[in-house]
Amino acid sequence: MTNLQWCIKTESLPTITLNIGKYTSIYNEYETIEEDLLNVINQYFKKRNSNKSHVTIAEMLNQEEISPLSYESIIIDNRAIDNEFLLSSNSIINKKLQRDFYENIESSSYIESINVLFEDLLNLINKTELPLKIKAFDIKQFIKLLSFEYSLNEDYSKLIVRIEQILPLLVEELNKQYGGKLLLIYLYPEANLSPKEQIRLKELIISLGIDIIVLTGSLHFLAEDWKYNNYIRCDNQKISSELVDNLLWNAPLNFERSEIEQSLNQFILAYQDKIEIKPIISNYQIAQIMLFSSIDLYVGVSYMQHCNHEFILNIDETKLPLSMAKYLEQFVKEN
Repeated sequence: MTNLQWCIKTESLPTITLNIGKYTSIYNEYETIEEDLLNVINQYFKKRNSNKSHVTIAEMLNQEEISPLSYESIIIDNRAIDNEFLLSSNSIINKKLQRDFYENIESSSYIESINVLFEDLLNLINKTELPLKIKAFDIKQFIKLLSFEYSLNEDYSKLIVRIEQILPLLVEELNKQYGGKLLLIYLYPEANLSPKEQIRLKELIISLGIDIIVLTGSLHFLAEDWKYNNYIRCDNQKISSELVDNLLWNAPLNFERSEIEQSLNQFILAYQDKIEIKPIISNYQIAQIMLFSSIDLYVGVSYMQHCNHEFILNIDETKLPLSMAKYLEQFVKEN
């Protein structure tokens, strides 16, 4: 998946544009419809019962509709991954074990030998010659006898260790089932994980090399490039190339586009989780958002305004060029 923008149209939701990459992140905004949107995407990329009759997903650059057959998607979260250890009949790991059984040419001979031994055992104990018959033993019954023994490794008490053990196996099996067209939608991967564990999980996810959309409330799961991050507010995508164009056009100083993009990227990665709490923005004191250079102040304040969030400016104007200080005066009055 390259750098794309999807325009998603459906009867049940407003039309939304998403920035899409190999690793795509959607930062959760408390009053919007990200989960509903992801459910629409998930249902669109289904071979069976697709919602394609009333949903359109188009690539913005070429205005071409994306075929529902382009991907096969599945939604997961940490609870669903952890439940795979139960080996229920409809679990992905159960299906993987069955697949591995049938792909191993020696497996069937073991099952046949077990069934022969069962018959011999029945003949041995059925002295009264009751009309008894033993049910044939198969791979499904064998899997029912399996269980994970966490006590063999104390690290299994940690959710991150269990996820690291099972997630690559899930992806391997799903890629086989879907013919390499897997689109994984991962909801809140940070759930029940420490910040350090979140970093480990993100590194694992990226190493799997799959197309993935993450819905998160954690900075650790944001994409490294703003082009693959999403922030939907008031039914609009707030992170876009149009935003960068406007920042470049309205700048009070002569900034290069690359400088603006770098500053925007840094602001999102550092402060996206602060923008909804009416933060204090300062260039000389400790505050929720600290921006010291002119370009970072310009981009950060403009992004806050663009997202329709309130903020408080605590600025030392003597540390700024005159044109920058005058530019910020309007926000002091407004906020």
